[in-house]
Amino acid sequence: MEMVVGGTPPGPAREALEAFLPRVDLVARAVRAQCLQAQAVAPSSSAMLVPGGPDGEHPEVHRRLTRTATACAQVAEAAAMVRVSGTADAGRLAAVERAVVRAEELALLR
Repeated sequence: MEMVVGGTPPGPAREALEAFLPRVDLVARAVRAQCLQAQAVAPSSSAMLVPGGPDGEHPEVHRRLTRTATACAQVAEAAAMVRVSGTADAGRLAAVERAVVRAEELALLR
């Protein structure tokens, strides 16, 4: 998302996108904290694996992480559409907002 915003020329569109960055950062931090908590309870065999435990004790963490990653990709996609349009179009910004809200919900921030 930061790369999309960083490539947006200065102006209303960039300012509107910049307002979403702290919220996306909170989503990333929340998901990381949830993974660390699950890892502490039921360690995975690799640092690159979502903690599941020996009996798959945390399948909800994996599902939520995957869905949150998809929502974050949708945030970036919607933001790219704002960037490409070059305007702070209300409809396109609403799409960014919807994707951010979904990511926040999945990260248990709402």
